[in-house]
Amino acid sequence: MITKSACLVAAILVISCHLSKAQDEGNTLSKVDDSAIAKPKSNLTYEYQYLNDDHTEGIEKSFLFGKLKTEIHFKEKGKFQAAKSYDTKTGRLLKTDTIVNFNRLVGTTTTYYANGKPKEMEHRDTSGVVDQYSAFFQGGNKRIVIHYKNGKRNGLLTEYNPNGTLKETGTYVNDKREGVFKFYDVRGQLITTRKFRADKVVK
Repeated sequence: MITKSACLVAAILVISCHLSKAQDEGNTLSKVDDSAIAKPKSNLTYEYQYLNDDHTEGIEKSFLFGKLKTEIHFKEKGKFQAAKSYDTKTGRLLKTDTIVNFNRLVGTTTTYYANGKPKEMEHRDTSGVVDQYSAFFQGGNKRIVIHYKNGKRNGLLTEYNPNGTLKETGTYVNDKREGVFKFYDVRGQLITTRKFRADKVVK
């Protein structure tokens, strides 16, 4: 499962500080080199492009040694942002996020394989709490979908074989298997069922 990184949030907060400074200066497009305040020199630069006159909507980019590192789209006075992270060596997209006010992750965080296809997706409700997790095979087919509530697995779990057929289905209640779980072979044919109560098999 995708790890929530405090470092990501901290980095975004730092970026937001630079964003506020650039907005105050009233530039339509500006570059800010943080080498004057960062010791040792970080070689990290920022570029801001505003899409309206009051600077409430635009795109912020950061570059490491001249290579694109992050891209943040903001609008509605900072109430909504879409963030993208890139590999500065290859230029490929690593991760996308949706963010509220730079400090609460909502919507979907997606990580990607080298071929550009999604690897994992973690969806959060409006409070920032995870309510669904999905993972994919490198070819693009779904691998697993798990529903969450209050930080625990709650609801239907569906797991797939690489060819797209069902592998396992069942329901979790507070992180424990509850009720009937069904298991399938690679052709999607039912192999067996098991009944669980509080994560233990019952007859």
